[in-house]
Amino acid sequence: MKTIAIPAFAFIASAHCLASDLILNEWNCIRDDCWLNSTDLCGVGPAGEPCATDQDTFFGRRMGNGGDWIELVVTRDHADLRGWKLQWLVAAGGSSTTTPAPIASGTDVWYGDGSVAQGEIAFTQDPLWGDVRAGTIITVTRDGTAIGGLDTDVSFDPCAGDWWMNVKLTSTALLTSTWNITNIALPALYISHQNWWCRVVDAQGNIAIDAVGEGLTQGGWAGTGISKFEVAKLEDNPGPGTTIFSNYQDANHSSFGTLNRWNSDLPADFNCPKRQDMSALRSAVRAELCPSCLPLVLNEYNGVKATTFLGGGTATQDANVPPGTASDAQFGRVLGNGGDWMELVITTDHLDMRGWRLDWTEVGASGSIQLSNNSFWQDLRIGTIVTLIQKTTAEGGLSTDLSYNGTTDIWVNVNTRDTALVTGTTSTKAGHVSGNFTTSNDRWTLSVRDSSGAVVMPAMGEGSVAYSGGNVNGEDICRLRQDVLPSTDSTSWFDDAGSASTFGRPNTWTACPAGITVTQSFTALLASGCQTAPTNPADLNGDGVVNGADLGILLGAWTQSGPTDLNRDGITNGADLGILLGSWGA
Repeated sequence: MKTIAIPAFAFIASAHCLASDLILNEWNCIRDDCWLNSTDLCGVGPAGEPCATDQDTFFGRRMGNGGDWIELVVTRDHADLRGWKLQWLVAAGGSSTTTPAPIASGTDVWYGDGSVAQGEIAFTQDPLWGDVRAGTIITVTRDGTAIGGLDTDVSFDPCAGDWWMNVKLTSTALLTSTWNITNIALPALYISHQNWWCRVVDAQGNIAIDAVGEGLTQGGWAGTGISKFEVAKLEDNPGPGTTIFSNYQDANHSSFGTLNRWNSDLPADFNCPKRQDMSALRSAVRAELCPSCLPLVLNEYNGVKATTFLGGGTATQDANVPPGTASDAQFGRVLGNGGDWMELVITTDHLDMRGWRLDWTEVGASGSIQLSNNSFWQDLRIGTIVTLIQKTTAEGGLSTDLSYNGTTDIWVNVNTRDTALVTGTTSTKAGHVSGNFTTSNDRWTLSVRDSSGAVVMPAMGEGSVAYSGGNVNGEDICRLRQDVLPSTDSTSWFDDAGSASTFGRPNTWTACPAGITVTQSFTALLASGCQTAPTNPADLNGDGVVNGADLGILLGAWTQSGPTDLNRDGITNGADLGILLGSWGA
């Protein structure tokens, strides 16, 4: 890759070069006729898709990877970006079968040399830019949704995991742009995989952060040459300390609108999965706007196809590298990995889920699971693992099992065909039978509504706007790859996994670089104090009073486990009867 000499006037040493309210986080260098992480062996155009081994977290596997786009991160809270500018150039012309190498008109936009292809994008005086919160991701797109990019969408709902605003260049109320390229009839943004740079200038004309991009020799680039199958990104946590000397790299993982992820190149933890952490940037915003405790979180779900084993391969060996025998902790190594199932963790104590609804979506389909008013749902304890599964034990899944003692047994399983606990399910799929539901590898999400219809758990899963993990395929589960905390939400680290599945148990993953298995912890969650006002567990029918109706329910479940086991020792007996009688009339 040719290194370009940088004119001295392109860099102005000042305090503004050391930090910026707005930093460049990622940009798409994939040629319009190429695929993310493909190879020259397959070539370009539709023929290149079979070699593409990755996909963007938003666009999926798409030729051109969404067109020319830039991703930015706001690093100071309440930032005023009105009048700020992005100044870009192509230091050594690009090339493409669908977009020719740019020809500069001779007009100098900002660089000092009009023979260099360059442009400028300015934030307008629109009030939207007057108070932008820390941790916000701003993407700028050339192409609209109709041709494979994305139209303007500036919705912002951090409590639902939506920290992202996208602006298409033709939205002139929000952005204005100029360029000096004469031979490309496109909106004013051109990104090349050959020595493209960008810098940020504030409203006063000061360089907030100097140029970053491939080919720079004075900081601004730590990677090797960018190919036409790659993006460029910051492989570090963005923040006020981000500078041109931060770790900007070429990459074959793409995460438009979400946190960057990568595999480390450092010798100490080579090939370890990494992910940006914006919790420090976003904590004050969350504390101001969002509830401190969600009632529950999605912890894991099954994406393995019915005809496939976890991790792929055969009944005796998976397709992982190195190969092994990936299996689930409950089901073992079986086709379909237990069928359609999901796992939740209760994150607020004494949670009453009676009448709640679980809504799932995937590409082209959606449905819901309606919980009953059964007293089981009345008083769920913090740290409880709740699994919901479609198949019964006889079918290779698991029938309802509500045993629980809060110490050695923190797991309850609900079979969705159990009409005492689930009043019914819906689905837009043809031939749906009530009691059935779907989990899948096709951008699946789950959200939860309480009995009033209010969303109490925003969408989580691969299809969530906040998902930044790997591609969930038909050999994977999707799981939370971190400890469950009171702050766990849809921006937390969910990712794909084909080497381990833990239905009904805390999640596990391999730590890097030690190579040891890490087991998910609920310790901080249990110590959080997150709770709702407890209902009276002896009010078994939930009518607001403990009386003969509740006594009848308890006696009818004698020697059984479940909600009538008031002291949670695993059996309904005289001890529980004593608790109920002690609450009589309450």
